Amino acid sequence: MKVDTVITLENDVNCLLLEEATLANEKYFLAVVLNEDEEPSDEYVVLKEHIENDEQYVIRIDDKETLGKLVNLFTIKLDMQENNSAI
Repeated sequence: MKVDTVITLENDVNCLLLEEATLANEKYFLAVVLNEDEEPSDEYVVLKEHIENDEQYVIRIDDKETLGKLVNLFTIKLDMQENNSAI
């Protein structure tokens, strides 16, 4: 999985992967849920990549402590991208 791709969750909900971060050697994604018209909604989710038997899966993260750490990582990454584009 990589940023700027659309994935379909088990419940047939499509999400656009916006940002990627690594925490404790695990890969996480910030994603926006797409509505019926495949447009971004106001719902965002954090997904953890899980690889089993060479298959990629995602698990939605709801743990507040993990979410707090990841929000900081995503924010730092976005700040760095904004600063680099201003140069």
